[in-house]
Amino acid sequence: MNDTKGLHEDLAYVAKAVRNECPPEVRAIYLLWAVLVPVGFALPDFAPQWAGWYWLIVGPAGGVASWLIGSRSSARIGMRDRRTGRRYAWHWTAASVAFLLAALPAFKGQISGSVMGSYMLLIAGLVYVLAGVHLNRPMVYAGTLMLAGYLVINLLDFAYAWTATGIIVGLGLALTALLAGRPREQG
Repeated sequence: MNDTKGLHEDLAYVAKAVRNECPPEVRAIYLLWAVLVPVGFALPDFAPQWAGWYWLIVGPAGGVASWLIGSRSSARIGMRDRRTGRRYAWHWTAASVAFLLAALPAFKGQISGSVMGSYMLLIAGLVYVLAGVHLNRPMVYAGTLMLAGYLVINLLDFAYAWTATGIIVGLGLALTALLAGRPREQG
């Protein structure tokens, strides 16, 4: 009887891994960005002189924190899939390079900070949607909200558009954390 219970626990562990349930630590990555994004998006409306500096510091720091959280979580639960790890690393490294390259025209004075910010939002939306397609399905939702925010910021002229977009994207990231915690449907 005891062997049956052990076998059942082992099968439950394998089933959880196969369903790709997201550990709480990884959901914390989404929640981290759900806090960082609204703050950074509000800066163009309230303190535009600090927006670039905020993202220059918080973007890479948040990326490193996300990597550490994800890496430690994988090690803790015993999931060491180097192939998947490399896919995540390549995806987010390419995203980081795209952000840096998109910032070059602003650093050279060719475009304004607000134009650069909207391009960054476009890139972030695309990066998240692609991450949802190739890495972790719930990221599609946050990415779609970012792309919608890009449209709002560029097509509608209203006060606090960046702040509103940041709040919506932050809520989308929080929702992503909730959806990432649910097991995928089998079928």
